[in-house]
This record gives sequence, C-alpha cells and structure tokens, in this order.
Amino acid sequence: MRVGGGLDNGRRMRRGNLDIWRYIFQEESASKRAAPPPVVPISKKLEKLKEADDNAGLWRRDELEAPLTNIPLPVPAKPFADLPEPCDPDYPRIFHMFWAGKFTDKPYSALLSFLFTQNLGLHLETPDPAVCRPQFWVWINPGAAAAVPNPNALRDMYDGLKENVWAAPFMHPRFKDVIKFKMWNTTEQMDSIPELKEDWRALEESLFNSGGVKYKVPGGKKAKETTVTTSTSEAATNNSLADTVSSLARDELIKQEKDKDNNPVSETANSNLSTILSDLVRFIVTHRFGGIYLDADTLFLRDWEELWGWKGAFAYRWSRHEAYNTAVLRLNKGSVLGKFLIRTALRNELDFHPMTIQRYIKDAYLDGLLLRLPCAMFDPVWLSQEGYQKERPTWPLFHE
Repeated sequence: MRVGGGLDNGRRMRRGNLDIWRYIFQEESASKRAAPPPVVPISKKLEKLKEADDNAGLWRRDELEAPLTNIPLPVPAKPFADLPEPCDPDYPRIFHMFWAGKFTDKPYSALLSFLFTQNLGLHLETPDPAVCRPQFWVWINPGAAAAVPNPNALRDMYDGLKENVWAAPFMHPRFKDVIKFKMWNTTEQMDSIPELKEDWRALEESLFNSGGVKYKVPGGKKAKETTVTTSTSEAATNNSLADTVSSLARDELIKQEKDKDNNPVSETANSNLSTILSDLVRFIVTHRFGGIYLDADTLFLRDWEELWGWKGAFAYRWSRHEAYNTAVLRLNKGSVLGKFLIRTALRNELDFHPMTIQRYIKDAYLDGLLLRLPCAMFDPVWLSQEGYQKERPTWPLFHE
C-alpha cells in the first residue's frame, strides 16, 4: 500500500520491479491526456433543436419556488501535477466529524486511525513541500455553552478537551496543523449559508427532523411530534435560539426515553438527537468549507489519495438498496448540487435523512452528480451481516 500510494520513505532496499505494486489510481498531468472533444456552443445546439421544436430552450418555473441565485460557474478541476502549489484551494483536503457531548474512545479511535494512515509526514522535521497534508476538523457541540452571549464558550470547550483523557493527546502542538477542534454553533452555521439564512428560522420548530420524524421545539403548533417546553423569557434572552433548543430538546428526550422496564435511557436519547442534528451538520460543513464528512464511528484503513484525486461529489451505497448512505459524504464548496440539496431540504422542513436525500436526487434526475460508491468500499461487513454476501463472507463473520 505504501509503495502503491507513493508513500514509501525511500530508506528500504527493494529488489525487483515495483511497478506491479503501483495499483493505486493517481492523476496525471493534463499534457498527457487526450484532447477533449470540441465544445459546441449552446446557441448552436438550440438552433438545431428549434428546427424540430419551437419551445426548445424555454423553461417553466414553479411560482412557489424561488430560483437558485448566485450560482458560480463550475471550477475547472486541475490535475495535481499541474497545480502551482500542492494544495488546491478549490478542493480542500478536509475531513469533518461531528461530536456532541463528552469526548470518548470513539472519536479518539477515529483520530488515531487518521494519524496512522494518512500521508501527514509528521515524522519529518519539516513538511514535504510536494505533499498536501489533509486536515481533520472535529466539530464539537457543547450544547447550551455554544450560545452566542457566552463569551467563554470557546475557552470552556478547549479546557474541557484538555482535561479529557481521550481528547488531551490531540491537543499536543505536534498535531496543530492536522487536527483542529471547532465549536459547532447552529445559529452561526445556518446564517452562514445564503440558501438558508433568510428562511430557516421559520422552521425552528422542526429543526430536528429525520425522515419526517420530528422533535418539536418551542413556539410551534401542537402536533404528533415530541414537545419541548421552556419559558418565553428564557428563549428570548438567548440570541442563539437553535443552540438553546438543542440543549433543551436533549434534556427533554432524556426524560421521555424509556426502555422496556420503564427506566430512562439517557444515552439512547442523546444519541438519537445527535444523529438527527448530524444529518444536517454534514451538508452544512461540506457545502460551506468543502471536504469529506465522516461519521464518528469511522476508522481509516488506508490513505485516501485516490478519493482526493477525484474531484466530484460522492457518498456510498446503503447496503444493497438503491439509496445513499451519507456516513461518508463529499460535497464541493458552494457547489450547485449542495445548493439544490439544501434548498430542497429546506422546503421539506430541513429533512436531511439519507433516504430522503435519495428521493430529492432521484426526483430531480441528478443521480450523476452524486456518485454512489459501492457499500464494501467503506463497510465490508454490512452485506455479510445481512446475508447478501454468502459466497465470500468477511472473516470473522459477525451476526450482530
């Protein structure tokens, strides 16, 4: 794997032809590629279409839906070899992960696997100028501490990480350029997205929506959803209502969730709400900053050079179903695809559940813009566990 990815440190003596080991797909310079076919101007295409159809080139807009605005022209992707600098600012190499609550061994394991597998060059005294080192951004949701009026929220977050046995190792200055802890603030992030900032507050009561299952928050109509109540004065004094809602809803869910013996299930409740919020987070951070979102239960097994080299958007397949799993999601910064998905989710009460995302894309015939990679690329056990890979199941075979 190290030879194939060009990561070998060059200090080993290897005999024989190593070309057979270089199986990893890598970009080549544009000068080595075949010339692209000539581009036919749209006006020429329309002239040909109008010969058969007088309505060619015309389109109808639904009056209920405002058109997408400020759509930039597509950024031409340059091969790695043709870049003036190792890192391409239009396609940043950033991994995003969202974590709510106390830092545990789960994100610790994810970060550790990142350090062991990616081409970071931390063993070098000075970074290799020919290598673009990826970064890992961990978005921490500390609950009510993220409210804007609290000037100490960021410092409190870092103090908590330094005191946490699982997070403290990554606070070492050695990792300052590759691991960055970011504070998640729902209000700030939603306001930073042009497609959301003017409209999302009208949907605060359904901010936590996953596949149509909603956890209701203050100020909305009574419905079947879980209801969370708080005093009007408490909500009014907080400029960051969404973060207050996050904390309140979590507390209320902890009270309401019961197991079969009618005992509170606080961990399950906290996990459910964090999962719903993370469905929204992954689309916000990748659309705003670019890069790849990963669920917190992800472990890196090898370098991601091949996936960085491909400049399109992707997720992977939900087991055997013709649907996406956004546990791994790449969107390009400010892309038209991202604008479409966010605006469509807004019209569907901020529903970012993976199965719902599949419906958005299928209904709009945009399957080609979000590549669906095979399930086994990221979860080799899933098909075996469900009994759909019987000839060569993974070993050891886990049934649960």
